[in-house]
Amino acid sequence: MPIKVTYDEVPDGANVLQTRGGSMITKMVYGNDCNLMLAVRGPGYHSNPHRHDAEQLNYVLDGEIWVFIGEDGFLTRKGDFCRIPRNALHWAWNRSDGDCTIIECHAPACDPLVRKNAIGLYLDSEIPDLSTAVNTERTDIDAHEIEARILGHAR
Repeated sequence: MPIKVTYDEVPDGANVLQTRGGSMITKMVYGNDCNLMLAVRGPGYHSNPHRHDAEQLNYVLDGEIWVFIGEDGFLTRKGDFCRIPRNALHWAWNRSDGDCTIIECHAPACDPLVRKNAIGLYLDSEIPDLSTAVNTERTDIDAHEIEARILGHAR
């Protein structure tokens, strides 16, 4: 396994969450304690509410996307950072006509073994230890009322 890779050496992955619309293409690398993901969310991308036992930090490289955390929501745009606390219910919705590109970091790592084409970055002498990696828990929560309140319109 390499400890350094180029962008082109990381194959595209796919969204592991069922969505209510749109698409997401990812490039993900990981170590024992965290992962880093570049995610391009297409117009109409709308994830279902989910949570994971990992803190998540996001940086918007390009475009804009609504991020919902619990009962709150906010629009993030190019240049914005945001944090999703550990175990917080959250989801995102790209309501724009363009792609939104985000860098995401999760600590501890979200289980890379369930993510298509994730690449581990390790020295040849290291033995990967993903014993602290966490799963993403999908929920059946209906988020329409929260979205309608935040976005200022009825269902």
